[in-house]
Amino acid sequence: MKQPKFISGPPGTGKTSIFITQKYTELLKKYPHNRIIILSHTNVAADEIRDEILKLPEMQGVTKKSMKYNICTIHAYCKSRLVGRKEVFSYEDHKNLSMIDSLFKLQRVTESEFNSDKHKFYRYLADAHGKGNTLKEHWKTCDKEIYKPYSLNSIEQMAFPYFEYKKDNHVCDYADMIQDFIDKAVEPDIDALIVDEAQDSNVPQREALNKMATKAKEYYFVGDADQTIFEFAGSDADYYHRLSRDAEQLEQGHRCGKTINTLCKRIIRPVWNHYGYERVWKPTDVVGNHYHLPSLDKRCSAMTALLDKIKNTNETFLFTYRGTPSDSWVKKFFKQQGIEFAHVGNTAHVPKKELRCHKLWPDFCKGTPMPLKQIKDFWQYMGSKVIVHGKGEETFDEWIDKEYTIDHMIYHKYLKEGAGKERDFALIRKKTDPDRLIYIRKILNKGYDDGEVRVKYANIHTVKGLTFDNVVVDLTATRQEDYFTQLRLKYVAYSRGKFDCWTVASQGKYTLGVR
Repeated sequence: MKQPKFISGPPGTGKTSIFITQKYTELLKKYPHNRIIILSHTNVAADEIRDEILKLPEMQGVTKKSMKYNICTIHAYCKSRLVGRKEVFSYEDHKNLSMIDSLFKLQRVTESEFNSDKHKFYRYLADAHGKGNTLKEHWKTCDKEIYKPYSLNSIEQMAFPYFEYKKDNHVCDYADMIQDFIDKAVEPDIDALIVDEAQDSNVPQREALNKMATKAKEYYFVGDADQTIFEFAGSDADYYHRLSRDAEQLEQGHRCGKTINTLCKRIIRPVWNHYGYERVWKPTDVVGNHYHLPSLDKRCSAMTALLDKIKNTNETFLFTYRGTPSDSWVKKFFKQQGIEFAHVGNTAHVPKKELRCHKLWPDFCKGTPMPLKQIKDFWQYMGSKVIVHGKGEETFDEWIDKEYTIDHMIYHKYLKEGAGKERDFALIRKKTDPDRLIYIRKILNKGYDDGEVRVKYANIHTVKGLTFDNVVVDLTATRQEDYFTQLRLKYVAYSRGKFDCWTVASQGKYTLGVR
């Protein structure tokens, strides 16, 4: 079995942004680009790597489409090598597909289990597969709290019709993509394989990667054993720490300033001591500050510093946490403070175009011309109070691309006479949600910014690999976990930031990073 060469480095040392790009440039001198494969664990990371690679002078004329399966996720690559089952059965499918639910009922699963979140059932199957275990084997060692209210008996009862449904309908889930590649696919004829965030790979994924690399002349793992936070799904910190001993080490940080760097080293040091090594990790020249918040609903000097910085700078902020309860606390905080926010990877809580309608409608009423795009946005949110039967004399598509006034809209019978009398856009909306309108008005009163949403939130597993100017970390944990796992989670959370960090004290029974 071909062993990969491991390139290791702490957060922000350029594993993805610098090393992979440089290594790819070197490989291009020896091999054609279509015989070099780069794999990651998320679509976001794969897209970022692909965009950087396509900027290289050597890649001039190469299209993003042609590189679809040369730089992609491990799952996408495995699926591309298979013939037959092409439809993907996702988490959302599993939660919502009525046919599967009816099959579950036939298996006489208890009502409480049937009505529970099917995501937990699917997660159990995925986690067992990631560990390389049977359903029974996984039950012996897993944290059963994660999968409540399901029992092993109910999971086994539900698993059979689930497997049969996939087989009969020629669909696969994410575990199938990996396993089918291992069992059925032919080893690809490639020259080089690079795996980003390799420490996230579980048991079957590592087997699939080794199969991919069978004919490869060069094989690289890029990652950080200290950021192994998917152990519940089969990633193995011990394995990657063993690889780290002979790894090429990156040392110079390009993200974390001195304060965050020092804090992260203090957090992860027990892990270093356990494995018997000391890492070199140099900070940037930035100093930064570390603040402590008792909670998100109490005013204090640390909270004042946070709100002032959000308001008076163009810097980005990440609010990250371990458990689901913190999700609701964070969103409540944003709404109370009138802060625009978005979940990482998703749209803002209130879309920019909706906020823009509220901001610009008073000017439109006064006669200020607006571009057609903005008028279409108005139209999307307007109700029957001002719209004439929901349509005008012409379609928007027939309008030439120029600016129009409210008088034009009334003349073309898009709007009723006197539509501009209501200067508050909230009063002419199709739907009125009082709480949402209060939040919108707070945003506008604080000074609406038409740029990108600067404040985002997500759990720690979701934000790994991302960079923000500042980070706020909620230490609330929903259950007791392995101590080293907790330290790795804290390490990942704080190391997303460049400048300042805020620690929010635990609001629950357990505190992340405490034995």
